[in-house]
Amino acid sequence: MTGSSHGAAAAAAAPSSQRGARVLAIVGGGFSGVCLAIHLLRQPTSRDLRIVILEPRAELGAGVAYATRDYPYPLNVAAGQMSLDAAQPDDFLEFARSQGIHATAADYLPRQVFGEYLRARFAAQVQSAPAGRRATHRRARVLQLRRADRAWELWLDDGSAMRADQVVLAVGNAPPAPLADCAALGGPHYIDDPWSIGAGAHGEPDSVLLLGSGLTMIDAALRLAAIRPRARRIHVLSRHGLLPLPQAGAGLPSLRPDLGPVLAAGSSVRRMLGALRGLERAQTAAGGDWRELLGLLRPRLPGLWQRMDDRQRARFLRHARAWWDVHRHRAPVGPLAAVRALERHGVLELHAGRLVALRLVDGSVEATWHPRGAPRPRAWLVDRVVNCTGPDTRIGRHPDPLVRSLLANGLIRADALALGIDAAPDGRVIGADGVAVDSLWYLGPWLRARDWEATAVPELRAHAARLAQLLAADR
Repeated sequence: MTGSSHGAAAAAAAPSSQRGARVLAIVGGGFSGVCLAIHLLRQPTSRDLRIVILEPRAELGAGVAYATRDYPYPLNVAAGQMSLDAAQPDDFLEFARSQGIHATAADYLPRQVFGEYLRARFAAQVQSAPAGRRATHRRARVLQLRRADRAWELWLDDGSAMRADQVVLAVGNAPPAPLADCAALGGPHYIDDPWSIGAGAHGEPDSVLLLGSGLTMIDAALRLAAIRPRARRIHVLSRHGLLPLPQAGAGLPSLRPDLGPVLAAGSSVRRMLGALRGLERAQTAAGGDWRELLGLLRPRLPGLWQRMDDRQRARFLRHARAWWDVHRHRAPVGPLAAVRALERHGVLELHAGRLVALRLVDGSVEATWHPRGAPRPRAWLVDRVVNCTGPDTRIGRHPDPLVRSLLANGLIRADALALGIDAAPDGRVIGADGVAVDSLWYLGPWLRARDWEATAVPELRAHAARLAQLLAADR
């Protein structure tokens, strides 16, 4: 039931009052949308429920993160933490083993395996769902959402429309922000999709500039090294020139430090980070792993973030975000070690600074950049420029026509710090008038504006489970 289903779409288009079943539309078939559908199919409901996942791709769970590719990009989270349900922590691992993959909970499996896991669990849940509960995947892109009496009308790119009683926006991350002068480069010189490296149009460049030094850059650098092991040069440029730190290693004892000093810091970013640094030093001196601190703090982060006002949040983003990201969004030990080996062999160079301009010069790209703290800019000549800066969180620049329509019609609004959108505690979106919109929810990474920690599987699956309980209650 994971293909296009015109019969299901026709049924969903009819008013729910004529059928006695409630229709729920989930816009987006990535992790958030699929996870929500699975949890909903497990929930008892007082009325029949029909779920329609609107996703233009042929396969669910096959977005940017977990698509099938010609290179085994690894997950950045160990298999033991990637299950759809926190109550079944070994579920993903058991699926992998059922596919002939000999893995442990500490292994970092290929991302496409996780996409296969999502599809398999969705199909199994659809088959085992009780009577009166049904979920289908309709291959269509939603272009516009409008009120229709007490329901919603969704206009689709196939020229049709459907009605739903409730809508959940499960729109994922936006593409990276376009770079200055990138449009003028054209052709194969600029790559805005780092995971398309290796495609025929991009060839085998001798020299490449990777913009951004986070997890996406690690994927891109290792793919380049696999294509051309003796590449002449890979330049990596980011504002601070920081690589992600490694995931936790084995063998260090669990010391379970007291988070009291961090929690007692109130809404002051300076005091909070100072307390965290003190605990980190004490943890390391005692022979423990500083990463345990972040693991213990992780469930407390939404509460800490919500205690801050916009001024404190802006201070954190301005002064501490780059350092927080490399500590919090860590890389598996193997891929990070491989990047460090490229550095040692002179293949990859990491630079701190900002990009000034890009222009074509005799078939190459001249990249002008200003080193951090230096008085004058410098320039490189490279064959390719790859945008590894990560998703653009400024919703006002999102290219999706649905997102643009929702903003124009006041059904959603960007948050004050350009991290995502404003959402109520129950997940309903907040409109331009500052009021939560009835029967319209959001689930996905844009919740970082409300909770800060809202981009990884452990957080998103918890959000999905809570929202499923709320929606199943049909209040």
